[in-house]
Amino acid sequence: MAGDHDNRRGLVQAYLIQADKRLAAAHALLAARSWEDAVSRAYYAAFHAVTAALASRGLEAKTHDGARTLFALHFVRTGLLPADVGRTVAALQRERQSGDYDPFPLIEEEAAREAVTQAEGVLGAIRLLLGEAEAPGG
Repeated sequence: MAGDHDNRRGLVQAYLIQADKRLAAAHALLAARSWEDAVSRAYYAAFHAVTAALASRGLEAKTHDGARTLFALHFVRTGLLPADVGRTVAALQRERQSGDYDPFPLIEEEAAREAVTQAEGVLGAIRLLLGEAEAPGG
């Protein structure tokens, strides 16, 4: 149905906007030298991009791990995206959890900058796959 397609496309775009916002926040947090928070926002940028990809197929996950699993099944194992995209999302999630929950997180500037770069790569790969243009000003 055309209405379902339009709704799905709107949902995909909404998740990509959320991804762009999280990525912009990650850059601002890098500038503020808030390494753990930059990693957290970088992960959420990648997570929203993954959620957009899932929404493009009418898929929805209840948990972050569920989203990663569905993403791997429908996009990585099928060859639509390279395996390193899935591995990157998993690594970003681990880093985010460390930065958010460990009492003595070991995230330093280089790792935070790498996480933001990786999130940009995930978002770029998913945008390319979905045929979505980059956000204005991005």
